[in-house]
Amino acid sequence: MPRPAWALKDRWSISLRVQLLGLVLALLIPLGAILLVVLPDFMNGQFTTIERTQVQQFSDIARANVTTEESRVSLFVLNFSLWTETYEYAAGRNARYLSANLVPGTFIGGKVDYWGVAAPGGQLLSAATLRGEQIVDATPVVQDFLRALPRPLPPDGAAGVIRRGATAYILAARPITRDDGTGRGGIMLLARTLTPDVLDELTYQGGIFQATLRGAPSPGTQVTFTEDRVRATSPLSAPGGPPQLALELTIPRAVHAAGLRGAQQLRLTMLIATLLAVISFLLFLNRRVLRVLEGYKRDTQLITRDPTHRLDARDRTELGLLARTINDLLDHLHLREQQLRERSQRDDLTGAFTRSGLLERLIHTPVRSALIIEVPRLQELSGLYGHTRVDTLLRELARRLEHLGPDHVVARLSSSGMALVTTGPDSPNPALILRELEQPFTLHDSGVALKLTAGYAESPHALPVPTLLRHANIALQHALDEREHFGVFEEAMLRRTQYGHLLETALQDADQRGELTLLYQPVQDLRSGQWTAIEALMRWQHPTLGSVPPSTFIPIAERSGLIAKLGDWALRRALHDVKDAQRFTPLRVNVNVSPIQLLNPNFAENVLAILQEQRASPHTLTLEVTEGSVMQNVALACQHLDQLRRAGVHVALDDFGSGHSSLALLAELPLDTVKLDRSFLRDSTRLGPRASTRGALLGNTIRLARDLKLRTVAEGVEDEAMLHVLRDLGCDAAQGYHIARPEPLGTLLGRLHPGHVPTPTADPDRR
Repeated sequence: MPRPAWALKDRWSISLRVQLLGLVLALLIPLGAILLVVLPDFMNGQFTTIERTQVQQFSDIARANVTTEESRVSLFVLNFSLWTETYEYAAGRNARYLSANLVPGTFIGGKVDYWGVAAPGGQLLSAATLRGEQIVDATPVVQDFLRALPRPLPPDGAAGVIRRGATAYILAARPITRDDGTGRGGIMLLARTLTPDVLDELTYQGGIFQATLRGAPSPGTQVTFTEDRVRATSPLSAPGGPPQLALELTIPRAVHAAGLRGAQQLRLTMLIATLLAVISFLLFLNRRVLRVLEGYKRDTQLITRDPTHRLDARDRTELGLLARTINDLLDHLHLREQQLRERSQRDDLTGAFTRSGLLERLIHTPVRSALIIEVPRLQELSGLYGHTRVDTLLRELARRLEHLGPDHVVARLSSSGMALVTTGPDSPNPALILRELEQPFTLHDSGVALKLTAGYAESPHALPVPTLLRHANIALQHALDEREHFGVFEEAMLRRTQYGHLLETALQDADQRGELTLLYQPVQDLRSGQWTAIEALMRWQHPTLGSVPPSTFIPIAERSGLIAKLGDWALRRALHDVKDAQRFTPLRVNVNVSPIQLLNPNFAENVLAILQEQRASPHTLTLEVTEGSVMQNVALACQHLDQLRRAGVHVALDDFGSGHSSLALLAELPLDTVKLDRSFLRDSTRLGPRASTRGALLGNTIRLARDLKLRTVAEGVEDEAMLHVLRDLGCDAAQGYHIARPEPLGTLLGRLHPGHVPTPTADPDRR
């Protein structure tokens, strides 16, 4: 007898339930194992690796900061040890030394706590510390410091962290020598107490980690884990012998705890999603579920267009919990994205806005004025004072701008350029702002006054910030080109900028079109009265624009990258011309070198190749470089100049005395000649106290150059009185309008040898 249809249906229903249950179990059991066992173990291992890397990085950074402080104290010691006055004191011949140097300002300005000077025989001559505002004796402590130094003390000194009782110190010592580095006059040492506050200052803890000092350091960095902390212990080097102290850095296991919470949220989310999927499948995609999911789909599509939109989380089922979890995650990601955007909009060094940050900050805010400030010769200042102190200067400049008030927005547009954009209704007084900004900056324990260059633009009607910045930048470039302190935007400047672009285009092939020429100005020996050299000066005669002054087209060539091409043309033409001239009189030719040329890694090889190409003797060539171009990269410049001098090329330092000139620079650079700036001679021949000061400086410079076996040439000689002054001071040669104006080579040689003017030959670059 056949079974009824309902019985068959029930049997298949029961079978289907069993199959579905088996399928669910087959899915849930492996998933549960992964979520409850495998995933936690894996994530725990990953978080532990992250924490280990993080604490090691923090430890390395903190230890590097301590090492940087050691270097700073070492440099401060070096300042005293390379000083003849210190040397004489150590030798017992300078009784007034302590009264002039052992003052509170030495401790405060150098951020040191102990001072010590030992004689060449080892006996302690001076030991002091600053207590309050009084300098008191610290002989026992300094004697312990001396015992901690290696014996003998290396020529470059020693520095490190030592322990005396329960107190740690950063100790640095140097052998005492004369100014020129000769002699050995004992030991100079300085120390800074490594208190917890000092350690906090040096390591920049900022609540991220805790740094302390521990004894019994291990050979390397050791990382240990506790339930809620990760600890890294790294040894700190001592001046002599093995390390005495270790830097212990501790961070909370926030990453691990957050990771476990994230893993739990992830497991919860996956479980909820699985349960929802099973329920949906068992209920044959319940309409209510489908409706909610469809709503989520619409919300997700809206989120792609509007990141602030969130899922509708009003549903009371697991889908609502899922939506709230996703919303929390989206909020977190949105917040993180905002933080990253804010960081990208701020300059790391000064805290001011970057250019992109400034534009985004004021994209919907029309403004009326913008001031762009340029710190001149920033590379030169870095060479004089070091990058760290120049960074301090830039931070101080940004701080002064920030203090102007909330109606101003400060931005750092480049490595040496700052911008001040006014958002308020009143326009500022840019000249007054510049005077405030130019108050002396404290660098190298002394005040340094800077002459800033600025460009200012304003409009009676509010304009978009990119427009005003462009106008202010044009005004700044005008001030730089004209060597002015301050430029205010005018429509004429915009026209001049457009003219500059026209000149840049016309300058591209000016050498090939025969528009460039060289004029020559002689250099006269003051003893014999003979011309010993001629300086090549480039001129440009455009067929429609007329004569374009070098002060106009040379800066354009430097900005556009054409200066290397023009410099090579001038060198070839000058070498070619001087070969013709030497048939009549023995002359050298002086060729000016742009800073951009000098900083080219292949500069020396290029000059030697042109000499070989022109078959010219290197001894007929003198290259004139400026102090500013050398100071941009002293090491590279010296490398080029050394290589050229070894080949026979002479090197002259041009415009000496026009900038932050240092007499010590004459001894450091590979030079043959020093060309004294015309301001030396002009000020020396005037009346008044400034003239006597400049005259004394001129005389001292000439004598120093003679002692260094350097030839001196005075520029800008305009009358016979100047020549008498130079002869009295012992200057070797002179150059200026009183001797001869720049002229074509044929005209110049015709004055020397009438009737024997050389016939010009073809331009070597026009073949």
